[in-house]
Amino acid sequence: MRLPPTVRSFVFAAVLVLAMGGGRAHAQMEMPPQSLGAVIEQAEAQETPILLDIYAPWCPYCQKMQETVYADSTVRATLERQFTYARLNRDTTAGAHQFEGRTLSSKQLGLALGARGVPTTVFMTPDGTPIGRQPGYIKRPIFLQMLRYFGSGAYEEQSFEAFRSQASE
Repeated sequence: MRLPPTVRSFVFAAVLVLAMGGGRAHAQMEMPPQSLGAVIEQAEAQETPILLDIYAPWCPYCQKMQETVYADSTVRATLERQFTYARLNRDTTAGAHQFEGRTLSSKQLGLALGARGVPTTVFMTPDGTPIGRQPGYIKRPIFLQMLRYFGSGAYEEQSFEAFRSQASE
């Protein structure tokens, strides 16, 4: 059975979009070539906290975070409005990042920030001081609460658990 030309064109376009990864999160800064120093400079200039997504290309949960959490329009809008967002490939030895007076590769930086596994989400002050770390896949509702918690500065006054219970009241 032959498909009509318009149906064939539609199927071809749909396969092409899926193959190219349509609908995934964009506007991601990658490191390297984006160094931690450049991310800190940008965060300080914008006076925004840093969200560092530490990932590995082979990691299925990292990919799931990109496809189901970071691709969400509310998450993207919150990141763009309140954070300087960057991704760090923990598996590469490339890159030269200044951290705590040392020059580290991307892999060494991931380990220095406590990323023993991937994905690991690290929140930092605009000057690059780590303020929170969450290993593993984070579901969208919890992730949004974390963005609000760190983005609003509430972490300075209360625990995440207190913030969550206050938000649910």
